[in-house]
Amino acid sequence: VHRANWLRFPLQPRRRFPWADSGAPNPGAPSSRGLAEASPVAAIHFSLSPFLPVMSKKLGKPPPAAKEEGREGLFASCSFADLGLHPTLCAHLQDKMGFQAPTRIQAQAIPVAMSGKHMLVKAATGTGKTLAYLAPIVHLLQMREPRAERTDGTFALVLVPTRELCLQVYGIAQQLVHRFHWIVPGYVMGGENRAKEKARLRKGISILIATPGRLLDHLQHTASFVYSNLRWIVFDEADSILELGFGKALEDILEHLGSRSGAPDQNKNKIGHVQRQNLLLSATLNEKVNRLAKISLKNPVMIGLDDQKKQSSALGKNHTSLLSDDEEDEILEKRNDIMEHEHDDYKLPAQLVQRYVKVSCGSRLTVLLTILKSLFERQVSQKVVVFMSTCDSVDFHHTILSQLEWSPGPQLDMDQKQKFLSCKVFRLHGNMDQEDRKKSFLGFGSEKSAILVSTDIAARGLDFPKVKYIIQYDSPGEASEYVHRVGRTARIGEKGEALLFLQPVELDYLKDLELHGVSLTEYPFQKVLDSFPVIGQKPYKRKQISLDMHPWIMSLQRSLEGFVAAEAETKKLARDAFCSWVRAYTAHRGELKKIFMVKKLHLGHVARSFGLKEQPSLVGRSHQVQLKKRKKEQKRERPAKKRKFSSNK
Repeated sequence: VHRANWLRFPLQPRRRFPWADSGAPNPGAPSSRGLAEASPVAAIHFSLSPFLPVMSKKLGKPPPAAKEEGREGLFASCSFADLGLHPTLCAHLQDKMGFQAPTRIQAQAIPVAMSGKHMLVKAATGTGKTLAYLAPIVHLLQMREPRAERTDGTFALVLVPTRELCLQVYGIAQQLVHRFHWIVPGYVMGGENRAKEKARLRKGISILIATPGRLLDHLQHTASFVYSNLRWIVFDEADSILELGFGKALEDILEHLGSRSGAPDQNKNKIGHVQRQNLLLSATLNEKVNRLAKISLKNPVMIGLDDQKKQSSALGKNHTSLLSDDEEDEILEKRNDIMEHEHDDYKLPAQLVQRYVKVSCGSRLTVLLTILKSLFERQVSQKVVVFMSTCDSVDFHHTILSQLEWSPGPQLDMDQKQKFLSCKVFRLHGNMDQEDRKKSFLGFGSEKSAILVSTDIAARGLDFPKVKYIIQYDSPGEASEYVHRVGRTARIGEKGEALLFLQPVELDYLKDLELHGVSLTEYPFQKVLDSFPVIGQKPYKRKQISLDMHPWIMSLQRSLEGFVAAEAETKKLARDAFCSWVRAYTAHRGELKKIFMVKKLHLGHVARSFGLKEQPSLVGRSHQVQLKKRKKEQKRERPAKKRKFSSNK
């Protein structure tokens, strides 16, 4: 989702380019009057000829054809003023926030959001979904008569899946309302002090961003929470919210707010006669999202779906049909099939370079360290996100990347040792304290050169500025998760690279990605490896040998194992990470189980990838061994008792 890049890197005034249809006259932009008079459905079908804005000098000139191809089709030919937004808000978007023109999704969604219609938006990451709903909400709130006061309570509610996304949306809302001081944004989320949140709710929050669990808690227990004037409910990253298990919480929230289709009227007296508008935004559409849309949306305008999917999704609970029941049931079945298989093909930015590196299990960590060192030696100022499968793995690798010391010379003297990576390293996962999570999220976003080691908590919705490389150290599993991970880079036409680590036994995963329209090329790691000197010698240029036997890899592996063994705490981190990694590896679902099989792995080599010289005992295995020993002992004891009993007889 396009969120923060434009906030930090403003664009210069746009430059018009020749239109693709040479026979047609220059369409220009539709007037705001024309959009206002048109119906909401018709408003999303006007001409959206793309243009290429000129990037600021700070970012440099746009690179060649790949860059232009990536930006082509992303932006609309109209301006924010053409969409009917208030002139003050348009000027603020352009002058202070750096938004020169809306994206195509924004140009389609903003008029619908301003019309009061329920809306379902399907859009890929980096297309500006956040502004698509926040801008019209701010526009309508600042025009409200009488002026919105804090004592009026909450007018707009935005539900997001994670705490980090909650902070990100709150930051954008703060900037949007800068010129409208009477509109107060705020947030409530897990991990924060409930008493302080209650105090803020008591004072009044106009636009409230929340995670589902904490919001439901305040709806049930905070009497001072005023939502009688609630007009908008927004489900941002709805698919991610449901994947995290908040489906029941969302249903309870809708019932509390009196906004669930078919719900009893006992809660509707809390909201008076305010016209309610629900907006649902999602990167993918599946059965769970479809169910949420059914219970929360009424005759929604659909954006981001092709004609076939719009027609198949149009049959909802509230519709008039001329078909027989059997014919309608058949169409409904087809609709469900389309919704379930809608994510089969993924469209990724053309300027995104996707590669994979084939690595044996025991050398994974040394290869990761080598690649990171190579990246930061080529360009000091850059950002990299490394995805791991478990929280324990994040903690261990964060320690390694931030503290590993080594000696580039032949003598391993303590005075000669230096940090392997000189950049800052941050970590992010769900088991961290809220304060630490907030510091990592804000710290990595503000740094010019840093590494973020994270679980999939950072794979959805978050927009870190200037992230150029995404490294998937642990395989994501589902193809949709792969797409969401690489979506953290190559945003809004910027260049980006993604690298996927695969073991030789996992190469069939590439075929699974190809079935979803994702193709990768092999990363030339051997060239990178041979460019590194070994213990002060010249770069290694002999005949190609196996990766595990390369002098650089062997030297780095010895340093790594020595570093892990030196401290008991680091060794414990490595053991915990090893056990959690093996458990996560067995958790792949469906057809992927045939690709990611623990039986194909050498667990001793897996331990080596965590800097361990010996394989730790797995909890599951040791428990099974103990059970077998007990059964054997019980079998031995039973015959002895029988012999004793027979002798007495």
